[in-house]
Amino acid sequence: MSDFGLSIAASGLIADSAELDTASNNLSNINTAGYAQEVVNLAPEAAAGPLEAGRGVTVASVSALTDAVYEAANVAAEGVQGAASTTNQVMSSIEAVFPEPSSDGLSAQLATFWGDLSTLAANPNQAGAQQTVAADASGLADALNTTSTQLSQLGASLQSEVGTGLGDSGTLAQANALLSQVAQLNQGIVAGDAAGQNVNALGDERRSAVDQLAGFLGISTSTAPDGALTINSGGVQLVSGNVAETLVSTGSAATENLGIATSSGVPLQPGGSIGANLTAVDTTLPGYQSQLSAVANALAGDLNTLQANGMAANGDPGSAIAGGFTGTVLPNIFVDQGSGSTYTPTATSAATIAVSPTYLSDPSLIATAAAPGPGNSNVIGAATLDSTNAQAMAALAGSTTGPDTLYQSLIGNLGTEASNAAGTSTAASNLATTAASNLASISGVNQNQQEVDILSAQNAFQAASQAINAINQSFQSLLQAV
Repeated sequence: MSDFGLSIAASGLIADSAELDTASNNLSNINTAGYAQEVVNLAPEAAAGPLEAGRGVTVASVSALTDAVYEAANVAAEGVQGAASTTNQVMSSIEAVFPEPSSDGLSAQLATFWGDLSTLAANPNQAGAQQTVAADASGLADALNTTSTQLSQLGASLQSEVGTGLGDSGTLAQANALLSQVAQLNQGIVAGDAAGQNVNALGDERRSAVDQLAGFLGISTSTAPDGALTINSGGVQLVSGNVAETLVSTGSAATENLGIATSSGVPLQPGGSIGANLTAVDTTLPGYQSQLSAVANALAGDLNTLQANGMAANGDPGSAIAGGFTGTVLPNIFVDQGSGSTYTPTATSAATIAVSPTYLSDPSLIATAAAPGPGNSNVIGAATLDSTNAQAMAALAGSTTGPDTLYQSLIGNLGTEASNAAGTSTAASNLATTAASNLASISGVNQNQQEVDILSAQNAFQAASQAINAINQSFQSLLQAV
């Protein structure tokens, strides 16, 4: 019977040691990403002997506490948060490109331009007023160029952030490393589990890698019976067993077709932060470039039309009314960069709009007067103080289709989209916090509880030790009595 007693007490020591080690391990990993609280699973030893007496307990396993539903929700929330946070950052960066309202913004420059045109209308042959308007026009073209360049630079920066997927530090290369890591961990988990080994640590590493992948790509997962994890994103399988796809970037921000594909050429529409960057590069930024160019096109188109159909104070005619005039014909005010005379409206005109070099060199070449016709005595080639055309130019400030209206629409859209992005980011962050909290309620380590478990295991260990000591002393006493 002493053997039975010692066996039972010894099994208690082993179980208590396992619980003590497990609780200590839980505490040491309380802040480890992906770690799931471990618990010792005990099972009774099979009864033995003629009396079918119990023989104590055995450590059946040490399992990680987790929940498949909560894990899936957490992975989904990580992807949503990655996309929303990145979109919010992008919109904040775009807002910084358009410093409105401010004295340096395009809105203030347009207001100054129209005001100086009104001053010119009151003094159509005054050189100072003419020079001021020409300088304003040049400043507007420069501002449009600069703003367009900043949008392009932001797109290039976002492309660099994503990277090529190979040989750089971009988020796509980081995602590739994580995909490879998950595949390797799959292999270790499957092999270890089949050999009866404890693979909880490998599972923790894989869980952490999956959470990071979700933020980058937006993924879904499924677990095979052998423990291997399959990862999908955008309808494409990225990890299966111990095999992982390698992702590469395609296209570019410059051509507005930045994309992601597997190394074998299968296109991927990812979520997460990488997907948000692609959307920004291919859709959001080109949209604002187009709206900004619409402002440039309205500015150039409206002013060039009035310029072509009017006369300068010295009588020089615009191109639309010059006819067979053999003297100086007024140039367009706005032209394409590299062109001395023409302006072609495009979706990227904000990047290329410029002021005519001819006009800049001689600011008097502006059509302040109306074309000869009813209601005026203007004659082509003859000086005039008529300022009808300059007044019409200044009145473009209130045009419902003019540059100011289009620009205010752009700023309004930007404000709305930026506000929505901020709200979505906050909601996504709250969702991720809730999902993480739900998972932590199952998998998280509670410090107080683990400290209680350690004390309990220590007390049980001491009790089992005392039982062994008591049995040993009784046995020795019996031997001495024989």
